[in-house]
Amino acid sequence: MASEDVRYQALPPEEAIAYFKAKGYNLASSWDWRDVWQKEHATMFTVAKTAGFDVLKDIHAAVDDAIAQGLTLKQFAARLTPILQSKGWWGKQELPDPLTGEVKAVQLGSPRRLQIIYDTNMRMAQAAGEWARIQRTKSTSPFLFYFATLDGKTRPQHRAWHGTILPVDHPWWKTHFPPNGWRCRCDTIQLSAHDLQAMGYEVSSDPVVEMVEYYNERTDERIWIPKGIDPGFGYNPGEAALDGNAARALMGKLVDASPDMAAAQAASAKFVVPAMKRDLVDWIAPRLDALEAKEPIKTGERRVVGALPDAVLDFFKSGRAMAGGQAVELSSGAITLSEDGINHLYREAKRGSGVGLPRETIERAVDALWEPEAIYWDKSNPALLYLVDAGDGAGKLVVRVNYATRIKVPAEGGTIRRETIRTNDLWSGRLINPADMENVGMYERIK
Repeated sequence: MASEDVRYQALPPEEAIAYFKAKGYNLASSWDWRDVWQKEHATMFTVAKTAGFDVLKDIHAAVDDAIAQGLTLKQFAARLTPILQSKGWWGKQELPDPLTGEVKAVQLGSPRRLQIIYDTNMRMAQAAGEWARIQRTKSTSPFLFYFATLDGKTRPQHRAWHGTILPVDHPWWKTHFPPNGWRCRCDTIQLSAHDLQAMGYEVSSDPVVEMVEYYNERTDERIWIPKGIDPGFGYNPGEAALDGNAARALMGKLVDASPDMAAAQAASAKFVVPAMKRDLVDWIAPRLDALEAKEPIKTGERRVVGALPDAVLDFFKSGRAMAGGQAVELSSGAITLSEDGINHLYREAKRGSGVGLPRETIERAVDALWEPEAIYWDKSNPALLYLVDAGDGAGKLVVRVNYATRIKVPAEGGTIRRETIRTNDLWSGRLINPADMENVGMYERIK
């Protein structure tokens, strides 16, 4: 089947769409495809030779539409080609390499380049979406079958991998989950134990992975990669996107976004929310351990833990969010938690009043921010109240709106400077009687 005829609609599109949309908030112009390496692509969108041209957003938007709408290569190219040509990103031009300063004749836009952009991004998004589905269903279908298209174009190593059956969590899939090269057509089939028995299959023995050395002249690094996998493809795109560090980097961008943009980014970043939740639990839990051991914790780090949903944004836009007789206007759509906030939540729980939140609820506070029982506006304070399940009772988390704080940011010359930002700060929480929240004189229910 010709590449032009391939339509990427077989897999559930939501995860693939979310994966690719999330990368649109981290656009990076580059000169060479090797400048952005492997797992960096999980949270970053780049196209080589776009530095100095205002085309990266156009290319991302076109790929985004192609994934969401199942466009063919011909449709994708027809939409994008006139835009790129009008902005001068087309044909061969002489441009200086920013790394070396050497002027080189380079290929910008062309039918072949658009084919590579289309094919690579569609296959990577498809693979990431597939991996998210595999992780959700691995309890009932815990095996993967490596499937190669067996024709005259198939790479010898990929042909040899055809029929390999391994558990979903086998480390081989960290490097060999397809696609495994430019225009690789390999795929996986998820199987249950019943499938194996019915088809007469057996789980394969551990594959022998031969490594070869690759020199990345752009980064001056020598890297060992599995034989048979093209340089830059030796990683699992879905696993990389579900990595905690990647999720943290992506969510961290919500602080600088407008409230509407933060909500949109958060909605499109649902793909990384499970990883973000795990990452935040891993961050909160040891700090609670230290506090329980009566050890002090530092109070300088702040993490993004969520974003205000559309219902809350609409509430503020309506002018109903009143404090001190005046309507409150949002400065940020991000919700953050600081180490000082963790300390405060813990101290509230240990005051002996019996109304502090249990430790498990504090650890899982991020779950409540993404899936609250209800959200209220506190009329006496500029704060949002998130109702949560607190084990045997109900609790509330207090998010201070438009909270001003100073953070450390990198500056020129490798120095650090402090910058004041406004965010929505998760600060306190306690057990409550849900009936008390129906006091319309004090609270207004938003969601």
